[in-house]
Amino acid sequence: MDRKKQAEAVAEAFAADFLAETTASAIFIGSHIERILASKANVIYQYVEDPTYYGAAVSHESGTQFIALNTFHSLRVRYFTAAHELWHLSEASQLQDEHFDHERAADRFAAAIMLPKAIMKDLWLQFKKLYEPKESVILIADFSEVPYEAVVRRLKELGISLNGISFTEEEWKNERVKLDLSESRLDVSQRLERFTAYERVVEEALENGVVDSLAASHKLKKYNSQLAKKLQEQEMKRVAEAEQHET
Repeated sequence: MDRKKQAEAVAEAFAADFLAETTASAIFIGSHIERILASKANVIYQYVEDPTYYGAAVSHESGTQFIALNTFHSLRVRYFTAAHELWHLSEASQLQDEHFDHERAADRFAAAIMLPKAIMKDLWLQFKKLYEPKESVILIADFSEVPYEAVVRRLKELGISLNGISFTEEEWKNERVKLDLSESRLDVSQRLERFTAYERVVEEALENGVVDSLAASHKLKKYNSQLAKKLQEQEMKRVAEAEQHET
């Protein structure tokens, strides 16, 4: 077995275990994948205008795990990236040798947990009676909240033929228009920059008197603008009251 097929087989097997322990193979995880990811690592939401950067997994020397997700991409791409990065946190990835193809395994793992084999086959059997193949792909992509290309690739992995269907994510949006299907919120990015673990550290430093409200506001401005503004207003009010008291 070549490295690519080995990686895919291992990832598929561990994905089945993951679904059995976490949710079920008869439902789509969808956006819930980010909550699952957050339960296993510190998630950093970044906005980086680079179409080639999707995310990254980083392990601190202390053992703390961090996952970065680029919110420049559409929601459906972001959710799939979250599932991809989840592989890098899994025990399964730690068990492999240095020659193992982790990126291929991560993609297959993401596809297998976001697009479970059982529900995919059942849905395809139902949809092919009602819709043309392209419309079926779009509907499944919307139900599962994953990229259109991931749906096509997954169907092919499951032995389902899709002759002549090969589009980019942008081209799939054009296909929606041709099929008179409404636009999807999943095709749009949700610009977001959050780092909850960092925010907690700053808030603790503020509570313990290590930093004042103004310094905390400055540190939180990028990741939590509402809280930063509130702290800034509190500090301005405190200063104004102090000045009034002195006069």
